[in-house]
Amino acid sequence: MITRRHSLSRDPRTGIFYAKIQVDKIRRRFTFGKNRKAAESALRKLERELVTGEMSFCEQPTAPTAPPETGLLLSELIAKHLEWVLNNRSRGTYEVRRHFLTGFKKFTGECPVNRIDRITLENFVAWARKHHAKSGNGGVAYLRHVKTMFLWADEVGLCPCPVRRFPRATEAAAPTRRFTDDELEKLFRQVSSGFKDFRDMVYFGLLTGLRPQELRQLQRDHILRDSEGNFFVMIQEHKTARTARQPMGRSVPLTDEAAEIVRRQLHAHTSSSFVFLNADSKPYKAHTFRQRFMRWCKRAEVAPRPPYALRHTFGSMEAEANINQTSLSQLMGHTTIRTTARYISNNYDHHRNAIGAIVGRVKTLTGPTLTVLDKTA
Repeated sequence: MITRRHSLSRDPRTGIFYAKIQVDKIRRRFTFGKNRKAAESALRKLERELVTGEMSFCEQPTAPTAPPETGLLLSELIAKHLEWVLNNRSRGTYEVRRHFLTGFKKFTGECPVNRIDRITLENFVAWARKHHAKSGNGGVAYLRHVKTMFLWADEVGLCPCPVRRFPRATEAAAPTRRFTDDELEKLFRQVSSGFKDFRDMVYFGLLTGLRPQELRQLQRDHILRDSEGNFFVMIQEHKTARTARQPMGRSVPLTDEAAEIVRRQLHAHTSSSFVFLNADSKPYKAHTFRQRFMRWCKRAEVAPRPPYALRHTFGSMEAEANINQTSLSQLMGHTTIRTTARYISNNYDHHRNAIGAIVGRVKTLTGPTLTVLDKTA
């Protein structure tokens, strides 16, 4: 019979709170999630149920594991995890996760999860980098998705994570794909020669930094007005809202030009709930929007880029304007400021302006004794 109170511990790898309870020489580990207050409450409830006999100690409060003599098979774990991803994440996330986990299963073959160790994962990363990598991050991406699956299985109590320390794999950030001012001038000169609706869509994306998916699915209900009558876009369920610890809607104020585009498009499509429509009066599909945009880039003699380059250009231009990083992060809907820093880390114009800010002050301190280097030297 259990009578004493137990303390919570926290897994430094996942941030999940857990407690180890022993009864009749049987020791078991119980996990309670990442919220400390909720974990304390769940632990006290578990202790009361064990004292009153409402729950047997042999009974698992989470998903049952496979028999110990065989262990949970990798294919079973992958199937359960993909089912959870399909029900709790977007379809795109499911397809990406399925792709990488299929490669992991192909490499390891059918085997119990508890037989997978760090050496197996290191060999898997090397295999993925050699046979399936189109960039330096190829093997790292495979490892990241496999690691996510193992940590999920440990969190929900399906099976313990088979690896205590994962292989070290640093993932380089994807480069920003912004347009220069000259390229934008060429692009809009080409787009403005026809298809004004498509030009409005591209211009609106540049003025707001919306993701291509948000741009394609923008609806009337997303356009609101504040107390002063200014228009803004409010998107409650955006890409990163679901994964944030405190999900928040994303609001983007509209400039006069962006507000005029919205009025023009809504007036042209009075019977549709969507703001931007194609020639068939239907919302653009991802593939169609991407191909059409890249085709316009080629016609304007600009290096083809995906529509996401409009968002990168918006972020880079805002960074060059010395916008506070926290404000820019909120404006673009980033969960961490590290993502926002990508638009500044390799921004030459932003760095040049930052260095130039001290020129006047240094001149007053040093006086006229310093000579300026000849630029032609």
